[in-house]
Amino acid sequence: MNRRSIFRYTSELVQEEKITSILEAGRWAPSYANTQPWEFITVRDGKLREEICDITQETMAAHAGIEGAQAIIVICVNPKKDEYHFIEDGAVATQNMALAAHSLGLSSYWVGIFDLADAMNSVEKKIKRVLNIPGQMRVIALLPIGVPAYSTEKPRKRLVEICHDNVYAGSLSPEADEKGKIGTEATRHGLRAQLLPVTPT
Repeated sequence: MNRRSIFRYTSELVQEEKITSILEAGRWAPSYANTQPWEFITVRDGKLREEICDITQETMAAHAGIEGAQAIIVICVNPKKDEYHFIEDGAVATQNMALAAHSLGLSSYWVGIFDLADAMNSVEKKIKRVLNIPGQMRVIALLPIGVPAYSTEKPRKRLVEICHDNVYAGSLSPEADEKGKIGTEATRHGLRAQLLPVTPT
């Protein structure tokens, strides 16, 4: 509940055993049929980290969360091990590691660079070239790790706004529920009725 994305880190070094614990959390993530299609690269070299930061800066704001990180964990997956679930497998491993980092007093920021189109000049392809990642592997995310330089609070939606019982009921607010009922009835009768705001009594 307290984990947040952090974009600035102190210059304090991250202990090796903490990085190992984070990687262990990724290793123990669930995967379809226990295929474990992931491999992790821990980038500590200053020059390589700078290159990664420059690449992400070209196309996204994510570089703000990479600059200054003591380490960057690169989450790779092999689609040949599970062509249908490799993306979610990599995502689950990434979240495990982000939560583990927080539990150790560190912070991270999920940098999603997976390119669905697998374009030749995409950020993902550039990262693969810099880190010598084999062609068949895909990069799901980058996870910068560091000691947080600040803390932040960001709210979450209430359960009543996102949870449904048995079937999807649209918004749980009385107004939206009433609109949904009217819309369903109009469709049923082949009507193209314009829905007007309903004031609950």
